[in-house]
Amino acid sequence: MDKDSLLHVLRKHAMHLPCLQFIGDACDVTEVGDGNLNDVFRVVHRQDSNVTSSVVVKAAPPYIKCLGPEYPLTAHRCTIEYQALQKFHEIVPGYSPQPYLLIQDRHMFIMEDLSDGYVTLQAELIRGKLHLAAVRNIAVFMACVHSATHNRSQNGLLTSFSNPDMVSLTEQYIFTRPYLKDDPTNHSSEPIKAILHLVYDDMELQSIVGKFKGLFLEKQESLVHGDLHSGSILVRPEDGSVKVIDAEFAYIGPSALDLGLLLASYVFSYSAHKEKGNDAESRTFCELLCQAIQLTGETYNAHLTSQEDAALYFSQLMPEVAGFAGCELIRRIIGAAHVADVEGCPAAEERALRAGIWLLKNHQTVTSPTVFLICLQPAKLMLNMVKQ
Repeated sequence: MDKDSLLHVLRKHAMHLPCLQFIGDACDVTEVGDGNLNDVFRVVHRQDSNVTSSVVVKAAPPYIKCLGPEYPLTAHRCTIEYQALQKFHEIVPGYSPQPYLLIQDRHMFIMEDLSDGYVTLQAELIRGKLHLAAVRNIAVFMACVHSATHNRSQNGLLTSFSNPDMVSLTEQYIFTRPYLKDDPTNHSSEPIKAILHLVYDDMELQSIVGKFKGLFLEKQESLVHGDLHSGSILVRPEDGSVKVIDAEFAYIGPSALDLGLLLASYVFSYSAHKEKGNDAESRTFCELLCQAIQLTGETYNAHLTSQEDAALYFSQLMPEVAGFAGCELIRRIIGAAHVADVEGCPAAEERALRAGIWLLKNHQTVTSPTVFLICLQPAKLMLNMVKQ
């Protein structure tokens, strides 16, 4: 969609929506973001070189953007994301961009512009920065959303968040294709190829992944974001406030999925900083990441309101968290979509891969964040710390 076409659509709605009343010929339209799936535009009005008003418009083409029209994908994901942002704001206001308007026939929606002061959590982690207030805020967001929607199928959430095409995409690229030796979408660095037998030749591991695929597809526990990695979270470095974005994968599934994907992001960052630097600053940041994993668990547990015995529930949830984190760690090293944190550093890739394998094969022993932290240890120490 070009600038003129987008502004034409927005003008049609400007008179009914206060946040769009600035739309006019003096507006600038810029494509922003580097998403694989969608088009994202920032629309701003300037006066004397200063931005006076702005919104972000997200549009879903009927295909995977980064692959092209020959890879069709439902545009309904736009509606799912808009509804998820609405629900997030209803449950825990301020932790995600405010949605303003869904233009369903155009497969687009308008939302709050967060360009002022916010960066992705991933960008912060890569540069070795992490505000513990952000860690707490992300955990609060997850706990509140999961608690408010826990086993609430009677209120229509299952229908509102029926998202079979996006669920299928996740199933394929997290739980299936990475474990198929000859799948053409997989790729890995040459050093990693030398140890791929650790994944492809381990039938026990393959069976455990199958278990978590079933859990992902069948457990209807709460509304989950479905793609809660460090690139889907914006943070404001000065105060640790957060905004959760990119909710097009939202569905009713296992609460442990969101926690697992998030903790995997911290493991990737730990792996990168542990292997890329051996100075005091790197060691201090790795210690901070360990604190982040502990703090995530403690904060999530403290804000659960749907369980009579939250501590017991959380200890029973942690093995699922470990398994989902393991699947995410492995697929990001050998599957189709890698992460910038460890790219170009084979030692960091191997550390993350081995952490993922350990978490899957030992998931039943992981009943707390403290045990989860064992996956950060060198491979030769892991076997001695928890009996297999």
